Amino acid sequence: MTFGPGHYVPVLKVKRGEKNALQLLGVNLRPHITPLLEIVEWQRSEKKPTLSSHLDTAFKNLAKSLHRYPRCFLDSRELAPHGDTAAEEVFCRAARDGIPFIPVTGISRGADVSAALSNRERGLAIRLTRSEFEAGELSSRLPDFMAHHGIGFEDTDLIVDLGPVEDMVTEGVARFATQFLADIPHADSWRTLTVSASAFPLSMGIVERNSHGYAVRTEWLAWRNHLRDGGRVRRIPTFSDCAIQHPSGVEGFDPRFMPVSAAVRYALSDDWLLIKGESTRKRPATVQFPQLAKQLVYGHLRERFHGPTHCQGCASIKAAANGRRGLGSPEVWRRLGTVHHITEVTQALRSLPGS
Repeated sequence: MTFGPGHYVPVLKVKRGEKNALQLLGVNLRPHITPLLEIVEWQRSEKKPTLSSHLDTAFKNLAKSLHRYPRCFLDSRELAPHGDTAAEEVFCRAARDGIPFIPVTGISRGADVSAALSNRERGLAIRLTRSEFEAGELSSRLPDFMAHHGIGFEDTDLIVDLGPVEDMVTEGVARFATQFLADIPHADSWRTLTVSASAFPLSMGIVERNSHGYAVRTEWLAWRNHLRDGGRVRRIPTFSDCAIQHPSGVEGFDPRFMPVSAAVRYALSDDWLLIKGESTRKRPATVQFPQLAKQLVYGHLRERFHGPTHCQGCASIKAAANGRRGLGSPEVWRRLGTVHHITEVTQALRSLPGS
């Protein structure tokens, strides 16, 4: 498997909304997408008393969600507190289910290195972190890790993960990425080279209730306007982001006890449009989401709507605005927003000159 700057690597949590989103993406787009899937951390509960029960939920319909995707990256790093056996179980389940996965590990990890190495029939992905770059010596630590484990560059996908960058301007992200990439040895030798970052806000608190706002897609602008077209890097990396979710995720959030507002997250060419209602304790989500959809489809934000033919997400947004039932929960809107975002990015990448 090889790919270049015309490809897309969305980083997604393995949760029901995201799995359903992968199923709804256009079949024609799937060959140009390699999802990086993160198994979310396990928190003991009545519904998930064991790690095995947690993984039962994670892998439910996952193979179905990945139908017609050539490959996926699979990362179990959030299960590191549970040791080597957790990662081994993740990769064994994926293999058992026939998922075409590439295991992800890292040069500073301990819990999943052995499991990843023993499940690399399709190769291996190494995910470098911001803290590793900032600690220095990456140019020597990375080759040492490869040599110690007998890993070849030609069979390895390298993922340069900048992490959250929502507090940085576009030029700052571009400089940071350029410096990070400059420390990568043998840039032309890796099977694939991807740079990942997320500018999506940590909280919807940046938008007042019953209003809308915008968040700049700085990771996208940095890649498109500087890394791809600016001539700053030796090898143009593949673009990766976290779609409409901050990298920290929402693990530990319990809507029974924590307030949540109805909100629409909608990708535009350079920004995200964020439409916010109010607490679902005050007005039910089933009432609010159709009203927010009407603002986007028929109301004062209609010029931002891409139209129902853009993707299945947009088609359902219009259906919600027209009153179709079953489209009024946060999980549904995470699915719709994710479908739209991935479609928007993939189409944008495919439309760039030379792609």
